[in-house]
Amino acid sequence: MNTHRLFRHIAPFALALGTMTALGCSGGHTGDGADPAEEGATAATTQRPPQFVMLAFDGSLNLDFWQESRTFAQQTGAKFTYFASGAYFLPEAKKALYHGPRHAAGHSDIGFGGPAANIGVRLNHVRQAYAEGHEIASHANGHFDGSAWSEAEWDDEFEQFDKLIFNAAETAGVPHVNLGFGIEKVKGFRAPLLGFSSGMFKTLKKKQFSYDTSKSGEANYWPEKQDGIWNFPLAELRIVGSGKHTLSMDYNFYYAHSKGEPKPENKETYKKETLDTYMQYFQNNYFGNRAPVHIGHHFSKWNGGAYWEAMQAFTKKVCGLPEVKCVTYGELAKFMESHASDRASYQASAFAPLPRPPGIAAATPVEPAIPVSQREAAGLVGDVAAAHEE
Repeated sequence: MNTHRLFRHIAPFALALGTMTALGCSGGHTGDGADPAEEGATAATTQRPPQFVMLAFDGSLNLDFWQESRTFAQQTGAKFTYFASGAYFLPEAKKALYHGPRHAAGHSDIGFGGPAANIGVRLNHVRQAYAEGHEIASHANGHFDGSAWSEAEWDDEFEQFDKLIFNAAETAGVPHVNLGFGIEKVKGFRAPLLGFSSGMFKTLKKKQFSYDTSKSGEANYWPEKQDGIWNFPLAELRIVGSGKHTLSMDYNFYYAHSKGEPKPENKETYKKETLDTYMQYFQNNYFGNRAPVHIGHHFSKWNGGAYWEAMQAFTKKVCGLPEVKCVTYGELAKFMESHASDRASYQASAFAPLPRPPGIAAATPVEPAIPVSQREAAGLVGDVAAAHEE
């Protein structure tokens, strides 16, 4: 059983959504940040890093959402990381070809890819997404909790993922789709239910993955390597307006708001609280130590689409601001590799920060929460497989 120390660094103050507009900022910025001398701060020892904003999706089933998310990205210039589930690339009629660790052949907690014709359409979305600059990463296959799996079991799950994705057209009996990339380009992972084990990290290292996003951490955490893999955790937050604990992922808001049961009549309240929380998270980092912002979502429109609409509004507000990079996790990993020696300086804010506009207070730490097991806090730590996609 994995345990995590949750919700340790949280900003409890309220957020005025109109503050970012008052900054007078327009246009994007792709450089590595401002020279400290330009800020007139003699105490700074490191160049200010960009503000990375990571926008990602787990799953990959819903064909309409593939198109909708890609179209939105084209409109905003944001780049997404798609953590694909291998089971969705296997037609229902051939589900017995998948045999997940500790489960019967043909079983998946999220089902399979539907009729064979859908596999070809889904593969073409993957091809187009990659060509458009998005990243395809792994979310394993059957969405099982692997927190007790051995290295050998993780090896098996990863090997099956490779076959399910890259032999999908042949398996489904549809025309071949040249994805434009091979398995060597799949360098990122998020464990289903955030259920990781020591064996998983051994497998990731053996298969030369660059990063993992299965853990949670403080909102102002700068990534560091753990077990030879870059650790890109979801952020531990409190929801603005309610103070409830959550992670920076849509299902976690859904669970915190309505226990994972649909209450679309409260959509506007949930949307505002989610957007306010994302903006507070972003602003604390943007005007603070510039730790990357991690937003995880699914191909679902829970509570009437409150969380997807909040993510869209958030993206529009922040991705055009100076020194902000809304890019893939792969690009963040490359930055961390080339700036690994600066990691401690970034964490300590050893650079000239942007001045905080009026109305944006500094983040304040709170008392550490009691460690909570992943199973006991399933709604807070992971996404429930049965509700994975609509």
